[in-house]
Amino acid sequence: MTKFACQYALLRFRPFAETGEFANVGIVLLAPEARFFGFRLLTRYGRITQFFKELDKKVYINGRGLFKEELERFAAQLRKLALDGRKTVPDVRLAVDLFAELVRHREAILQFDERRVVLADDPKAKLNALYDYYVERNFVTKEYQERLLEGSIRKLLIRAKVADNYRPEKLGDADFAVNFPFVRMAEGHADRVIKPLYLAQNDTTKIITHGGQWVDKIRRLRKRQALPERVLFPVTAPLLNTRAYLAFEEIREDLAAAHVEIVPAASDQQILEFAQAH
Repeated sequence: MTKFACQYALLRFRPFAETGEFANVGIVLLAPEARFFGFRLLTRYGRITQFFKELDKKVYINGRGLFKEELERFAAQLRKLALDGRKTVPDVRLAVDLFAELVRHREAILQFDERRVVLADDPKAKLNALYDYYVERNFVTKEYQERLLEGSIRKLLIRAKVADNYRPEKLGDADFAVNFPFVRMAEGHADRVIKPLYLAQNDTTKIITHGGQWVDKIRRLRKRQALPERVLFPVTAPLLNTRAYLAFEEIREDLAAAHVEIVPAASDQQILEFAQAH
């Protein structure tokens, strides 16, 4: 299968030059040998207004509209000058030069990051995949977030010099067993368990489904007497006064009924008090 060399650049929204903070809001991709140029821009502005709370949403909306027009003009010019399908071969050199001019650094609210290179057999599919990764951040799953929480707790235990007391363990019996990242063993038996849980999704169904899975796991392990009395779940919760928070409260109540202690994932003191207790 033919692989095409693609150049792409991320579009960043950087409204405050003083802080240097930015958000990825789009991507452009050129594959001259495939006669392909495409772009995608973020249409939902909720994330932008949440990140830049002081900013009027119209600043992004208006800027995006003008930039979209510029990209459409560029695409038409690129097709005419370098990627015209009526030509036997595309003018690769000219296409690359025009693309380089498009994405060169400018001091503006919307500006491109450096050019990057990737190989793809389907440039359009690659454009969409890169957009999903860098702009929609589809890699930020609950599993990803929980790995980050585990890393934070591990560092916390190391600083408190109790990390050697905790290790990953599979608890259960021959019929049902569950992996936990932090288990303290005493005389060959689990003495304490710490399991971070990410429930800060906006989707109530995802919160109830993911949280419910852990409620079921805990209940089944309790039924088999495979868990110690003290089990702690440091939890990242959704925003207060939202439907998502109501779903989180449902899961919190179910976990509490299964004798799980719940603390905020950011509460280092409560986590350490649990981890260090005899």
